[in-house]
Amino acid sequence: MSASPRPRSGGIAAATAAIVGFFFAAVFPRATWPLIDGDVWWHIRAGEEVLRTGGIPNVDTWSIVGAGRPWTSQDWGANVILAAGNGLGEWGRTGLSFLFGALTVLAFWILWRAIAMRLPSIGWASRVIWLSVGLLLAGPVMGVRVQVLDLLMATGVIWLLWRYLADPRRRWLVGLPLITVLWANLHAGWVLVFLLGGAVVVGEVVDRLLRREPGGQPPLGWGRVRDLAVALALSAAALALNPNGLALYAYPFDTVRITALNRYVMEWFPADLGSIFGWLLLGFVVVGVLPTFIFARGRLRTADALILVGLTVMAWQAIRFLLIVGPIGGAIVAVVLSPVISESRLGRATAPLLARLAQPYGGGRGAVNAGIATMLLLLGLGVAFLRTSPPAQAAEIARSLPAAAVAWMDEHEPGTRIFNRYEWGGYIGEHRPQQLIFMDGRADVYGDALLQMYVGIIGLHGDPQVTFDQYGIDYAVFPPDTPLADWFDASPAWERVYLDETAAVWVRR
Repeated sequence: MSASPRPRSGGIAAATAAIVGFFFAAVFPRATWPLIDGDVWWHIRAGEEVLRTGGIPNVDTWSIVGAGRPWTSQDWGANVILAAGNGLGEWGRTGLSFLFGALTVLAFWILWRAIAMRLPSIGWASRVIWLSVGLLLAGPVMGVRVQVLDLLMATGVIWLLWRYLADPRRRWLVGLPLITVLWANLHAGWVLVFLLGGAVVVGEVVDRLLRREPGGQPPLGWGRVRDLAVALALSAAALALNPNGLALYAYPFDTVRITALNRYVMEWFPADLGSIFGWLLLGFVVVGVLPTFIFARGRLRTADALILVGLTVMAWQAIRFLLIVGPIGGAIVAVVLSPVISESRLGRATAPLLARLAQPYGGGRGAVNAGIATMLLLLGLGVAFLRTSPPAQAAEIARSLPAAAVAWMDEHEPGTRIFNRYEWGGYIGEHRPQQLIFMDGRADVYGDALLQMYVGIIGLHGDPQVTFDQYGIDYAVFPPDTPLADWFDASPAWERVYLDETAAVWVRR
């Protein structure tokens, strides 16, 4: 019987091609979107103001209803990045799409490394499978959005925490205040530093009090837990190092108190079973969360359980958090559940095959693997480019935002006081900065009362004309085939002067 071929050093393994395919043919094109999110445009406008004035805006000067109200521009750093890219024109917008796709790939790569660091024995296939589950869950809320920076920062925090669990030396804790300072100047998702870190502190204390050793690993000693708590306290103090000062501390809590968000703004909708988001989350719970608690509870650190349950509940309450629970939840399930699956009959049966696929081969087999990896890399880059090239970008923006209507308004100047759809305010304001918009996506500026007023207008809860008279509205831009559009068409006080598939414009008679 002939001996099996020996792997040649320097070759390419089939597993390598699969890994390249995951990152560049799955994650990258899925995360590379055109600039179709309405909020991205007010972020761009805010960044342009920072670049133009050299200061951070702290009061609203853009909108009719929010004029003079305080504005905590907690995302100024992200806004500058967006403005710089948009300032390069059509190709700059394509560059932004690629940049945010690359940042998402980086976040998944950090988790890839964190899983191996936390559990060195875990195989490449387990990481691909569970991070793919995370990608499926997070995919619908990816794109050119500042929340992608939250994902990147959160994965960095996970890496630091897991590194500390594997090697409890203080040097790793220095990274927590540093990443908190950076995060505090990018977006208000910095709260996750304390949710993730606090879960580890509480979880390790519980495991030590209960004398648990999940997976044969003892919990952190009391001194190590104290050091982590001190690092989190220093991180809390470091938050003050931002242009908004102490106002940043209250910002997340003020935003959460805006009750109109989860009834009108889509990214704050709950992930219920009336939407694809709810079904995706339910699928993750069924294939990942429940099996982890049922079959791998002996390996589950309390900290991991708190993070997994906490992020899942957050995503259930608001779909924007699917972007976080997908990748990080998938990583936790990989660490805890994969060893149980590996020890099962199925795991033992597939182990030899997976080991062979991970062997690097030179010669013809290595060349085939290298060719497959190259093909997958080029495929992913090509798909991403086809979605975000300047012509494709412009077409997608026109389908999602009132681009043609704004061009018509630039030519005809239908009025001076606009009523616009909330999601379109950023785009209209960025392209017509000389004129006040009614409101845009800065919910924190307007607060609950003004948002409730807006929801009442578009839902026809009362006579919209009362509010239009109050604010002196003389023209409106809103989607056709909506209840408010029907009201405008039926009102003797308004005349429709423009219509396309995306937007209509009405003026006072």
